[in-house]
Amino acid sequence: MKLNAKILTLTLFGFLFSNLYSQENNDPEVKFQKEAPSFRLGLHFSPNLSWFGLNTTGYEKDGSRMGFAYGISTEFFLAKNYLFSTGFSINNVGGKMKYEGVYENLGVSVASSVKQSIKVNFIDIPLMLKMRTNEIGYMTYYGKFGFIAGIKYNSKSNYEYVDQNSIKQTDVNNSSNISFFNMNLVVGGGAEYNLSGNTNIMFGISYHNGFIDISKSKTHEINALGKAAIGADGKPVYTDKGVSATLNYFSLDLGIYF
Repeated sequence: MKLNAKILTLTLFGFLFSNLYSQENNDPEVKFQKEAPSFRLGLHFSPNLSWFGLNTTGYEKDGSRMGFAYGISTEFFLAKNYLFSTGFSINNVGGKMKYEGVYENLGVSVASSVKQSIKVNFIDIPLMLKMRTNEIGYMTYYGKFGFIAGIKYNSKSNYEYVDQNSIKQTDVNNSSNISFFNMNLVVGGGAEYNLSGNTNIMFGISYHNGFIDISKSKTHEINALGKAAIGADGKPVYTDKGVSATLNYFSLDLGIYF
């Protein structure tokens, strides 16, 4: 009798253990903890359309500019559906503006309306939170928000002097007139498609709203004719007021994670 009771007890414990083991392995959260990596690496390429936000009298936006970014993405899993996203990118952005300025040649300054196209190169470091859905078929959808800190390493400008037969100057070094640091608020979304295992391709769109004034240029003093003033020494006259310009852009986000 005692032997039968022991056999029954062992059988019940075996059944309970087997049932708990089965539940543990079918629990998606436990599966995530066991099977999912704590981080993942990826490569990305992002064409963008950028423009200046101008807040200075006499300076107007004159269109947008195409550019691109590329780099490495690193994402750390905070939980099954939440990730901290960082990495670095080489980013090429800019914009166009028009204003009353001067054309300088061989020490002579002449007032002219100016169209300026500026290209700025940054090393970008994103600091973002990404929220993902569970996998639906082979697809996972995500939303993200956060910040991107940019460190400038180069800037060049193209100029067109409208009142001087549209004389043009290209690839003029403009680094001294652009701030060393930039910061963007970023919101975006997209989807990932699972190719195999942990390999996913990613596509999405993001809006980057710059909130730091990146311009270090001074505004021209304007004379009674509405043109940039030229001093008695033949040099342009500047005011103490700076040009206020922020950098905004949309990006098409393409990448692959491993």
